[in-house]
Amino acid sequence: MDTSTTHVPLQAGDLALRLSQNGHRLDELLAFASRQNPRRGYLFVSKVLGKHVPVRPTKMDAIHAELASKVDLLGRQPYVVGMAETAVGLGAGVARHLGDLHEGAVFHHTTRFLVETPWIRIKEAHSHADTMHMAQLSTKAARVVGDAQDLVLVDDEISTGKTLAQLAQALTAQPTLARIKCLHIVSLVSWLTDAAREALLALLPEGVEVRFVQLMAGTFTFTPCPDYQVVLPDNVDTAFCDALKTADTSAPIEAEGLYGRLTGNHPTPEQPLPRVPGASRDADLVVFGMGEYLDAPLRMALQWERDGMDVLFQSSTRSPIMLGDAIQSCLEHPAPGQPDKRHFLYNAPAGRVPLAFDGLDSPALSKALEDSYRALHPHGTAEVPA
Repeated sequence: MDTSTTHVPLQAGDLALRLSQNGHRLDELLAFASRQNPRRGYLFVSKVLGKHVPVRPTKMDAIHAELASKVDLLGRQPYVVGMAETAVGLGAGVARHLGDLHEGAVFHHTTRFLVETPWIRIKEAHSHADTMHMAQLSTKAARVVGDAQDLVLVDDEISTGKTLAQLAQALTAQPTLARIKCLHIVSLVSWLTDAAREALLALLPEGVEVRFVQLMAGTFTFTPCPDYQVVLPDNVDTAFCDALKTADTSAPIEAEGLYGRLTGNHPTPEQPLPRVPGASRDADLVVFGMGEYLDAPLRMALQWERDGMDVLFQSSTRSPIMLGDAIQSCLEHPAPGQPDKRHFLYNAPAGRVPLAFDGLDSPALSKALEDSYRALHPHGTAEVPA
């Protein structure tokens, strides 16, 4: 097996990467940064995820399609679950392409929104916001999932897989998933050592075949810098969000996988995508999703790019990251439901018209992010031309 070793110096310490699968794609897929989080110092910064780095929508869609094409299903209609918050958009894209390739799919995701009917609850050891849950599937989605033989768990990168193992155990224990025969663990990058893979397999449900799909694989070691000492900022959002429970009407994010979104041959009816009056082919745009609300804004941005417009896409996050390394800039906006807390958007590109979509029907949130962008890049930005 061909391997290559790459050393990455960070503020938080030194990463040594030993790449065993598709190491030539390292620069395409990853950059690196330092977390402002005492639990874990390093951060793998995806260049294709649409989170910490702006990405062409067509590039994101191509990555989703590539991963979906590598998933060898046993059945016809998989149940796809994306991990909040980073892999919600990735999971949605993989599910959409799996639905097109086969006879449909159901996409569902973990969440840090409070919901009326929580289904399962798991913890993520390294995250600053370490607890998440899943809402109950809608009746229609549950009917399709009840016939599924394939459970597809999607995350951006896997280091130990312990959180995915918790999720797999919790899901396969549900009567709705009684027919699941194959578990597919799908990621952009897998960092599982041989020992970690064996340990993960021992944690996964018995009697279910396990298959791994990734675009790049290897192992790494991290040597912390003894002088790098950080604490979580006071304004970081670590709590569940109650914005959906206090809303009077259904929010757009609720149609995007919170209760199960059907794709392919039996799609969930599309909510009208956000439309911006006067959007012009002459405007260079950057479309911002927020937190777990990625896929609807991405679909809009993708259509605009296919129509010939110059569009980039990315989304804000709860995660605090240090400036430096691969992080060149940071914007802030109020956290949904907690105006005294902040979410962050990194590496926002200059010289574009910002269009932000919060998924909660809260124009003030979207405006706050757009205003923050204009404050960072006051020259060369403009309103959408009439």
